[in-house]
Amino acid sequence: MPRAKLVCRNVWKVFGARSATHLAALGANPSLEQLQAQGLVPAVRDASLEVAEGEIFVIMGLSGSGKSTLVRCMSRLIEPTSGEVIFNGQNLLTASKRR
Repeated sequence: MPRAKLVCRNVWKVFGARSATHLAALGANPSLEQLQAQGLVPAVRDASLEVAEGEIFVIMGLSGSGKSTLVRCMSRLIEPTSGEVIFNGQNLLTASKRR
């Protein structure tokens, strides 16, 4: 099996004040109700995927399900609230802005 070129592990994007702090305090997999009680709006919830070199990968879902937000998180057009985005073995979320 080919090695993964792109890996997303437990990617979350939650909008709202102090979203990272609230998400961490709520634990591993908070419910929609728990997030909303903190005034947060979840856009991507615990997304994980692997794409091998040469593989064609499609992200499908209903309108408003977070597809575009996930792609923006993978490219760092917006910053994920938590998780990892690994490309060629490097976590892009720890890379400098210049890199």
